[in-house]
Amino acid sequence: MLARRLDELALSYHDTPPGRPADNDAPTSEDKVEYADIGSRFPGLGYYGSADPNEVPAEATIGDAIDDILDITNDLKEVLWRFDRFGPDDAHWHFRLLYRMHWGEHLRDLARYLHSRLWDEDER
Repeated sequence: MLARRLDELALSYHDTPPGRPADNDAPTSEDKVEYADIGSRFPGLGYYGSADPNEVPAEATIGDAIDDILDITNDLKEVLWRFDRFGPDDAHWHFRLLYRMHWGEHLRDLARYLHSRLWDEDER
């Protein structure tokens, strides 16, 4: 189910209008979700191998599925916060910006990790 929702979220980026940023501040850190909150909801997810696709050959790095979900969640919470305070133009602009700068990479890494687990799930 998570893999499907990530696919839908990635598609929503392409359907979101550009918007315009308002001249405003960002939410405070107290509005953020914590690592333990996410970890308890997805106990079967963990670390995975990754590599920078722009480097060939690339050094392996370690990704963290819980951290990916946390980063996506907190960026989307900021978008909702902006929508409530500044309206859809600002929210659309930040949704797209944060996708390109941050949560889109986490989404793609996490989706690849979940995809790698599909074979294991089908064998059960």
